[in-house]
Amino acid sequence: MKTFSVQILPWSSASDGDVVLIVEGFSWPALFFGPFWALWHGMWRTVIVLLVIAALISGGGALAGLATELVSVLQIFVQIGLGLWGNDLRRAALARQGYVERAVVAGRNGEEAEHRYFTVTAQDEV
Repeated sequence: MKTFSVQILPWSSASDGDVVLIVEGFSWPALFFGPFWALWHGMWRTVIVLLVIAALISGGGALAGLATELVSVLQIFVQIGLGLWGNDLRRAALARQGYVERAVVAGRNGEEAEHRYFTVTAQDEV
């Protein structure tokens, strides 16, 4: 089972589908796809920061005369960090858009977790 945090706009109703589920834990897509993953989720600030960090590591490594292997290792560490904290960065980006964390649900996948959330929310409204 996976755990998901449920992000929702405070002014939306539970039935309007304006809900974003974010899996808790490591983000493999963020690790492997980095800036493309951030673009997919509309995280423009994160994309800019990642590109600036990559340019600083590459440019700074070249200026400092670092071995290309060391520069590659530093880039890999940045990607690992993005995998570790990618979902937290996504939650922060949604918070800047006005989303709040409404609940935490568990499910085998996103669809099951979403179904559980809407089932419990529907029961609360009755």
